[in-house]
Amino acid sequence: MDSNPYQPLVNLLSNVLEAYTTAFFIFDEKSRRLHLVAIQSLSKFIPPQVSLPLEGSGILSQVQKVGQTIHLDKLHEATSSISLTLPFYREGESHIKGLYAAPVAGGAGILYVDTKYGWGFSDKQQKWIREFADLLGGVLATCQAEGRNENYARVFEVVHRLDDIAFKGRELDNYCGLFTTEWAGLLDMDYGFLVLKEPGAKNYRVIGATTNTPRGLVTQGFSATQGLIGWVLQNPKNLLIMRLNPATTDHYLFSRGENLPHQGTVWGMRGQTSLGYELAIVFLSRQPVEWNTDSERAVAHAFHFLLLLLEQFYCKEENEALQSYDISTGLFNAPAFESRVEGIFHASMKSNAPFSLGLIQFEPWQILTAKAQPQRIRQLQRELAASLCEALPPGVLVGQMSQNRFGLLFAETSVHEADSQLSELAGYGKIALKGIKGVKLHPYISSAGFPQDVAKMEELWPLVSRRLFAAFGLRPEKAVS
Repeated sequence: MDSNPYQPLVNLLSNVLEAYTTAFFIFDEKSRRLHLVAIQSLSKFIPPQVSLPLEGSGILSQVQKVGQTIHLDKLHEATSSISLTLPFYREGESHIKGLYAAPVAGGAGILYVDTKYGWGFSDKQQKWIREFADLLGGVLATCQAEGRNENYARVFEVVHRLDDIAFKGRELDNYCGLFTTEWAGLLDMDYGFLVLKEPGAKNYRVIGATTNTPRGLVTQGFSATQGLIGWVLQNPKNLLIMRLNPATTDHYLFSRGENLPHQGTVWGMRGQTSLGYELAIVFLSRQPVEWNTDSERAVAHAFHFLLLLLEQFYCKEENEALQSYDISTGLFNAPAFESRVEGIFHASMKSNAPFSLGLIQFEPWQILTAKAQPQRIRQLQRELAASLCEALPPGVLVGQMSQNRFGLLFAETSVHEADSQLSELAGYGKIALKGIKGVKLHPYISSAGFPQDVAKMEELWPLVSRRLFAAFGLRPEKAVS
């Protein structure tokens, strides 16, 4: 098809009628403007590009609104009158004797013809104009269908790429960055930002952005009550500003003074997961863009899918957290703690960095359980756990291995350094228990580390356990007073 499929029909009709000007306009419903897409004219007063607001398009406006043809066979020759009637003549035109304007495809376009050779057009000529209007309507429908199909193909390619990656276990931050970049490209927007606000938080952070985003915007948090992104997070409806106004004080996205263009188009939408996480995606262009509603709907559907993906991610994270922590104390339970010890061990083997594992066990626990209610035992566990975490330096990981045994993980710490910290716990817990007569708990401590004591993961736990059992035989006083 010709690069301008309308031009051959306009040329043919103009030649058949020996018209002065033959022009075809397409109506853009979103901007409510008439765009000149094909013309053949003898006039020197028509600019190379014409885009008229519907309300300021003279006779063309009447044709588009009413949907009926207009035929004038005795047009007034005053230039000022013609400039109002036919505003696409830039400096006006005189001696036009007749014109004919017909709606195309129910007002989607307008075919305009005028003449200086006779007073209007004969019935046969009018019939030709209407038939050409029908032909142009068919070409217009075909072009619009082709445009939609091309856009649908682009949407399908983006969705296919994102779906393919979403189910291949890519890291969430990487996926969010790709998600934002892909849809920004489809919308012909220069920037894209995906932001997340956690439940109860006052600030949000960027979790995905196009690669041209200034680094400072990605590495800091922003108030959810400021800027256009803050507006999106606070309102259920979408935000669309076709042309940002740099002179307007609140026309900024993140914060005042940000290094972003403030004269283009901005569009954003929000969503929320059942766990209370709020998500917003916002796009920005350097210059105003024509908005494609099909693409907008595609992004909205993709955004909904991303919300479901985040829902799955955070529900899984929540479930893993519930499975990883001891209900009574809130510390890592035994499987979770053992998993982290194994992870540290393998990381230390690769980096040749030391680490140490300690155990602390309180006795006589069985006698304690024979003298106290279960809820009092659980309360005591919580007290011991809280006191341990408070007494140990920051960075030491504590796990609940059993009711009366705790694991202590010292990353990048030698056994000697760990023993120095553990020695401070030697007298820890040697106090009479309130409400439990005749029982005192005593701590028994052991440690082992890599690479000083063991070279294999299989050797670590048996060694630190044997040392703990040996500590039981070295208890300094009777367990029961």
